[in-house]
Amino acid sequence: RASILARGLKQDMEFKTEILQNNDVKIDGQFIGKLQGFRFLQDKGGSSEEDKMIRSSGIAALEPEFHLRSARFYNAPDTEIDFTEQGGLMWGEHAVGKLIAGENIMNPQVSAFVDDEAGLEVKEKVERRLKHFVDRKIATLFEPLTLMQKDENITGLSKGLAFRLVESLGIVPRLDIINELKDMDQDSRALLRKHGVRFGQFNIFLPILLKPAVTRMRLVLWSLKKNFTEFPSAPTAGLVTISANNDEAEGYFVKAGYHFAGDWALRIDMVERLADLIRKENTHAGFEASSDMLSITGMTNEQFASLMAGLGYDVKKGEREKEKKLISEAEEIDKIPGMEDSINNQEIAEAITEIFWSFTWQNKKIKNKTLIEVNLSENPNKHKKPKKNKSNYSNKKNKNKKQIEKETLPDPNNPFAVLLALKES
Repeated sequence: RASILARGLKQDMEFKTEILQNNDVKIDGQFIGKLQGFRFLQDKGGSSEEDKMIRSSGIAALEPEFHLRSARFYNAPDTEIDFTEQGGLMWGEHAVGKLIAGENIMNPQVSAFVDDEAGLEVKEKVERRLKHFVDRKIATLFEPLTLMQKDENITGLSKGLAFRLVESLGIVPRLDIINELKDMDQDSRALLRKHGVRFGQFNIFLPILLKPAVTRMRLVLWSLKKNFTEFPSAPTAGLVTISANNDEAEGYFVKAGYHFAGDWALRIDMVERLADLIRKENTHAGFEASSDMLSITGMTNEQFASLMAGLGYDVKKGEREKEKKLISEAEEIDKIPGMEDSINNQEIAEAITEIFWSFTWQNKKIKNKTLIEVNLSENPNKHKKPKKNKSNYSNKKNKNKKQIEKETLPDPNNPFAVLLALKES
């Protein structure tokens, strides 16, 4: 191989170049490396001199292929291009670029994987095509946010919340904007509801943006903004509840479309459905999990108890007796014809113990009151109002009363008023 390449380079011979289906590159029948997208991965030679010859001959032979391939790529449909969970950009099986953070979270930039020897024209063409794909992909996936952002009727507090939703890619925890929500009236909220925004008990979000494809892109864009070296993967599509390892990056579950609750994370739309079911219960007296609650979460009673604790509920575990009726052998005998009166029926009741969990909402006002009581105990006189002097207040009240009585003359046309005045005098 080394002699063939050396002779061809010295004599400026035109090599016969072959690119096989498995992307192997051969020159005059000699294997020199692989072509991955727009990068030549050369085979390792026996010496540094041979490496240089392989590189030089390979790039010279592949120059026409780079131009042809870039033209095909530029005209390829979007369906042939995709992004990976690590922010890579693929053309079929070839890695042709990657996403890099931009000034705007919804407007990332691209970096093409193109060998310098392929030329600036090829690189710019590949980057333009990748940018077109990325822009269209984001515009399609997050179209509701784009339309909401362009709506001129959204003003004031509604516009501020719309901006927050765009910046957070469609999901904002309610606690993060609790003060803004207090000032928003129903008319302001209605402007956002027209664009599919749901004001949930735990999150403000657009349900349509919880789809798997949107979630994948949201995690990639968020990871770019956070400058992660390794991007977190999206949960398996279709899972309602996932366990939390407590080592996830802060904010991961929200961007993944889940609500974090202790040892668990529940899909955002399902935690709102759960909240609707809980709203029907007496959360102050305590309640137990219904079959619907267990069904939408896909949990056992014990797992559900852990989830409720993560949501801020006071969880109490208890035991109670439950009767379980068993069919006795006597009842089986009675079913035999002619044996009805041979033995008295007996019903065997076995007392068994079952475990149950009850949930009570921890009233925040009570917590604040307790906090105040603690502060008062530390400094009893700090928050006390000054006491009024009862004797002075009473004297002042009587004085004012007598003054009013003196200034008020009896009605001469009312005999009862005149008699009352004479009596008091």
